[in-house]
Amino acid sequence: MTPCCAGLSRQPAFDAPHIGDPLDVAFDAGVNLAFAIAAPTVPPRLTQHSQRMAQRIYRVAERVYCAVGYAIANIIFVVGDDGIVVIDTTEAVSAAKRIYEDFCAIDPRHARLPVKAVVYTHNHTDHTGGVRAFADEAQLAAGSVEIIAHSSLMETVINNANLVAPILAARSAYSFGTLLPAGPTGKVNAGIGPVLIAEPASFLAPTRVFDDTLDIVLAGVRFEFRYAPSEADDEIVMWLPDLGVLLSAEVIQGECLANVHTLRGTRYRDPVRWYRTIDMMRDFHAAHMVPAHGRPVSGEAAVADVLSVYRDAIQFIHDQAIRHMNRGLTQDELADAIPSLPPHLAQHAWLGEYYGTVKHSVRQVYTGQLGWFDGDPASLDPLPRAERARRTVDMMNGTEAVRAAARVALGDGDWRWAAELATLLVRLDTTDSDARAIKAEALRELGYRTENTNWRNWYLSAARELEHAYDELPFAGGGGLSSMDVMRAQPLGNVLQRLCVSVDPVQSADVHMILTLWLTDRDAMFALELRKGVLQVHERPWPNAHLQLALDTATLYTMLRDIAGQVPGLLQEGTIVLERGTVDQLRTFTGCFDRPQRRLPALAAR
Repeated sequence: MTPCCAGLSRQPAFDAPHIGDPLDVAFDAGVNLAFAIAAPTVPPRLTQHSQRMAQRIYRVAERVYCAVGYAIANIIFVVGDDGIVVIDTTEAVSAAKRIYEDFCAIDPRHARLPVKAVVYTHNHTDHTGGVRAFADEAQLAAGSVEIIAHSSLMETVINNANLVAPILAARSAYSFGTLLPAGPTGKVNAGIGPVLIAEPASFLAPTRVFDDTLDIVLAGVRFEFRYAPSEADDEIVMWLPDLGVLLSAEVIQGECLANVHTLRGTRYRDPVRWYRTIDMMRDFHAAHMVPAHGRPVSGEAAVADVLSVYRDAIQFIHDQAIRHMNRGLTQDELADAIPSLPPHLAQHAWLGEYYGTVKHSVRQVYTGQLGWFDGDPASLDPLPRAERARRTVDMMNGTEAVRAAARVALGDGDWRWAAELATLLVRLDTTDSDARAIKAEALRELGYRTENTNWRNWYLSAARELEHAYDELPFAGGGGLSSMDVMRAQPLGNVLQRLCVSVDPVQSADVHMILTLWLTDRDAMFALELRKGVLQVHERPWPNAHLQLALDTATLYTMLRDIAGQVPGLLQEGTIVLERGTVDQLRTFTGCFDRPQRRLPALAAR
């Protein structure tokens, strides 16, 4: 593991064709975390995509370095006169520290320069989770380091942490294959990077935010920050005018088609805003482009080409989806009518469907514009899907006939039909081990044949779920989305909102109670009003509350993870004090909330 030098030999699996001027490899770690070996269970183009993910630090231009292949996302370093600016931090502190160590090995001067600023290009954990490798609270308080982001970043962090963290964590595990073994029958790469590093994410809130533009000098280098809504509503890009370098964040999602929709789930990604953002970036006429995923591009013509085809692919997906929607096509019909990009785009090196696909993107254009209803009133109040499955199977002459047809489909290589038939049986009886095995085999074969990593990982993860691989797997429920760092970085009123989506309406049907929380270390009070199935958070005292608890903030964080399960023990040990009301009243109040799930939610076996 040494800095790259002329004549350094490399394994063929670490080299892949590249668009633009030759890359200057400043450091070559000599490894590739992606699976880059040809195998019959991996499509050849997907193996070639893995070969683009060698672990290296590229010198893009004077002062600008980009670390690729250490995690799912890149880190970009801009070396200033008296310090370093770090753009994005990957998802993991361990990966960020390794990158910084290798970056310092390139030139000893790097280690002597302090980090002056960290930039979050957007809220996703793979861009913020390694921040503690470069900063801590004391440095932020002293002003020696600042964290720069868009003004809306914290809003999204708060939503994901407090409302949908459990299901996003489960779906992300399937999308990125974090539960799969690496190799020819498991995860190959993560589409936009070699692998998502699975470890607790760190987070520190931004100290400087802006709305549309921010022109600033950092460590002696001129930065022009621009708001760039695209794959995230809080995305920002940076133009370095004196260096001719465009830091394109995840507006350009690396050497693959953009995820105009992400299978793990997200709010609507507006394709029109996205391609208009790229048009804004094209106006810089950059000599170099450094994305947050994938390798940099150098040469004005090459940068212009990548930006042009990328925006055209996104506009094609949007415009053709709308065109067919106006003819009455539904979500699934759109996927059949628009299965791929036109050849001149589909064959471009930066538009392989390794991460996004046309088929799953056009569906989100439909739902983003029209919502879930497909226009057929039969869809308004359909039978419950288990009941629908039962009646369908009965019409097909019963479970054994359907089982036999599914086995025939397996033997014929008709994997999609086999999976659909087996799904009917699983929905009838989730304990039907034979039906689960048929569906698992069909999904696994589909996974081995797709070039898209999200689809592959989801197929293979679901197959393992059906084979009971995750039955006893502990599930924390939020991962990096709701880490302790994220909780500390947001107002307490927002943190308390997580209780609102945990209310059991049956248990609380006749309950109208108010619990006041007195946070002794902050001398702050909040009132939780539970009103027959709805919890309202009041950020003020409530003099006539039925209950009052005294506790410190750290104990509150512990309690919020499982209010019904934690409160009795915390009362007994004295870390919370019941100052008003009775233990029985408190038990009634806390008993109205869900206990957290301890096992991964079923996604395919249900």
